[in-house]
Amino acid sequence: MPQGQDPLSLPKVDYQEILRDVARSMVRLKRPERLLKLITRFIDRTFGLSHTALLILDQKNDRYVFVNSRGAKRLPVGLVKFDSDHPLIQWFCGARKKLSFQKDFLFLSDVKKMLSRAEFRLATNSKGSHLTGIQKAMQNLNIELVIPGYFKETPVGLLMLGGRRNGRHFSKQEVVFFQTLANDCSMAIKTAEYNQSLIAQNRELEKRLKEIETMRHKEQRTYYEIMRSLAEEVHAKEPNIYGHISEVERLGLMTAREMGMELTGPGKDVLSAALILHDVGKIGIPDSILTKPGPLADDEWKIMKTHVEKGAKILEPLTDFKKVREIILAHHERYDGGGYPQGLRGDEIPIEARILSVVDSFHAIVSSRCYRGGRSMEEAFQELQNGAGAQFDPIAVDSFIRIMKKEMHKKGVGSMPFLLENGLS
Repeated sequence: MPQGQDPLSLPKVDYQEILRDVARSMVRLKRPERLLKLITRFIDRTFGLSHTALLILDQKNDRYVFVNSRGAKRLPVGLVKFDSDHPLIQWFCGARKKLSFQKDFLFLSDVKKMLSRAEFRLATNSKGSHLTGIQKAMQNLNIELVIPGYFKETPVGLLMLGGRRNGRHFSKQEVVFFQTLANDCSMAIKTAEYNQSLIAQNRELEKRLKEIETMRHKEQRTYYEIMRSLAEEVHAKEPNIYGHISEVERLGLMTAREMGMELTGPGKDVLSAALILHDVGKIGIPDSILTKPGPLADDEWKIMKTHVEKGAKILEPLTDFKKVREIILAHHERYDGGGYPQGLRGDEIPIEARILSVVDSFHAIVSSRCYRGGRSMEEAFQELQNGAGAQFDPIAVDSFIRIMKKEMHKKGVGSMPFLLENGLS
């Protein structure tokens, strides 16, 4: 071991404060490269060495690479590489456990002393050649002291120090300081690698989740289109109710805007889907009831009323359509609580369902059936007003009639055919 120097002749360095600064930097710096550069610069300026270098494990390629070097005899960073089987690396890896010599740091002077002993000079095993390889490497690189930084049992990095320009030896206190610094660097490197691995995994997970979400939306859109086609097929069985789905959607959106509802983004999509799919449950109603040319008997009417719950059930696979299902389930509720299937009243009924109830009833009134003709718009308005506060939400009725009259005045028409021929958009 080199002899220590008189403490008064050593540089005045607050090692504990330096280590605290390193610890703070480890937390603050996201990339270890910056920390490693700061450490080599500090050692170079403080201890007056011929050079300071850091050799870091490139785990992907199973070799050690110089990542930073400073001083008059600095090493070519990125060009000098040690494979994992290099004698100097092996000294600090598993093979070191079999040796009875210092394993936490290595002085060139100690290597020379060991090789001068007869047990190594005359050895027939690999110990002598191992030490010879270490000596050669340290001399070629002008290295006086090598200190490993461990993570668990693996040396993650090697702090490689040249001799002092003033010829002084390293003190025991300095060696301990370098050991702590090397291990702190190794911890920072492994922590950064772990964080980068987590970030990469999270990015990959986000990518996969987006792909899954895209596929899910595509599948749900396909299912929605199928439901719309089926709903249109249901109404195609009643040819006199021409364009019922499209007209109910258009009238419902007009009324919602008149009521001051925000119809941008998801809000409009939800209302539009509910207006289009409100009768999709009629898929499960027998044609004999659905197309009966006359009023339904009591038992038939009970079956017909199940279309509300059937429709909500059909939409269950559409996870984004929870609100749509709620609207469809409530579109035959009455404002006074006398509707079905839950007997909701007033504000308990979703506002979209209250709008749907008004426009659906209006279109049914003015449409011709096989057993009766359609009534005039004025009669339809009057029936809606008569039901306001009982069957219908009064505000929804007033808003619907008001926007209808505005459109009629704007288009200069006064009867139902304009709905079918021109639409109200």
